[in-house]
Amino acid sequence: MANLDRGFSPDDAAASGLFARGRQAEAAGDLPVAHALYAEAASLRGDDPDVLYRLGCVCLKTGRFEAAHEAFRAGLARRPGDARMLTNLGAALDQLGRRDEAMAAYQRAAFLEDAPAAAHHNLGSLYAEEGRTEEAIHAFQDAVRKAPDAESHCSLGLVLLGADDLVRALEQFEAAVGCDHRHTRGHYYAAVCLLKRGRYQEALARFELVLDLEPALARAHFHRGVCLHKLERFKAALAALTQAEASFPEDGRVHFQLALTCDALGLAADARRHYHLARLLRDPAHKQESTT
Repeated sequence: MANLDRGFSPDDAAASGLFARGRQAEAAGDLPVAHALYAEAASLRGDDPDVLYRLGCVCLKTGRFEAAHEAFRAGLARRPGDARMLTNLGAALDQLGRRDEAMAAYQRAAFLEDAPAAAHHNLGSLYAEEGRTEEAIHAFQDAVRKAPDAESHCSLGLVLLGADDLVRALEQFEAAVGCDHRHTRGHYYAAVCLLKRGRYQEALARFELVLDLEPALARAHFHRGVCLHKLERFKAALAALTQAEASFPEDGRVHFQLALTCDALGLAADARRHYHLARLLRDPAHKQESTT
């Protein structure tokens, strides 16, 4: 989940000096020093939401989620309509496993006119995890409107893909790579959509681009092999699927596709072996019986 940063200036002179030094330390990446300075500023001005916000941000960055939660709660008691504070409160609660409270914080933030994109994005992620697809779509659409970046487009695309809305999903993945031409996930899922829509040549080119960008993404070898099989390039398909098998030796789908490709090449013994493995891996009970 995303969290949000911004700077403030408390009005107490001593706290202000500590706060300024904390900001410098934080900007330099020295989070322990920043935390100490913000905590000291809060001891002088514990009623200042600006101090509490920055203290909460550093706590969030350093994994002190309960302390972050407390700082943001205290800040919101003094500035209840702060959308960024609410969003970061949601992030802290989410890290603490308090999902219902996190969702309520994101919902409160998202309702405000100045809600940051992160509030909508994080809310969409929680909706998606709960299977609340339509609500997730609306939340991610709001995130895209606020900040049309690659991650927001990709997140919306994934929910649409899960809903089997391939046309709109592909539009979002293409928008993601339009924002960042090297966005591997955008290219990968665009290729998945193209494959599902039967556009095998386009899907193949996209999976090959994905492997150029991220050679370690082994799952792309499987999909590339499927595309090659569909295009009746069986020898090349066998090579790609063999690479996928090396990474996913217990994936029944890989063995089934290998069986189909071996059949197409007239490799009857290899096809039988892969069909057998595909059946075993689809039926764990049968696998257990066969190995005892």
